Amino acid sequence: MEHWTEIDRLKIRYLHKGEGFPFVLLHGFSFHAETWVEIGLFDELASNYSVYSFDMPYGMKSISDKFDAANRDEYAEFLMKLLQKLEIDTPYIIGASISGEVTLRYIAKGYPAKAAIVAGPANIKNLIPLLEKINVPLLAIWGDKDNISSPDNAKIISEKVKQSEIYIIKDAGHACYLDRPKEFKEELNRFLRKKEPVNF
Repeated sequence: MEHWTEIDRLKIRYLHKGEGFPFVLLHGFSFHAETWVEIGLFDELASNYSVYSFDMPYGMKSISDKFDAANRDEYAEFLMKLLQKLEIDTPYIIGASISGEVTLRYIAKGYPAKAAIVAGPANIKNLIPLLEKINVPLLAIWGDKDNISSPDNAKIISEKVKQSEIYIIKDAGHACYLDRPKEFKEELNRFLRKKEPVNF
């Protein structure tokens, strides 16, 4: 299940399981690929999809000072190279916090994705010029007690992204998928069932 690859001379660790349509999971800052395993999402998705959970360069296990943390476009470009290297074509992508921002930048650049799901994406106000360029289905999930990326940012996404849906989880903080994993997965499942008739 554990694998390694190399992009721009940087070794990246990832987990892979399952067969079928590709599904990519990206963790928040200083988290790691196992975060999605810990809430059961990785294994549940693997019953229907070919699931990849990556340790990004800002994670705990593939961390690197190669990138300027202020330039998230570099991370979006890195993600594109990573998916190309592994021949992952037009996947579903989930990104949390900083990875939510990276995911939004990735799809705004027109890089291939079937749909995207972001949880508490960071720096939304800095992304406003890019959001209108997004042309894939997008689900944005926030915890109503998020004190890092305000749930008020959901309104910005709903106004700027044509194919967007917003869901607010009550009594959940920034890592809403950790605080309320069952509700997070139920909403994800509802969103996915609109795209194809599967349950995970």
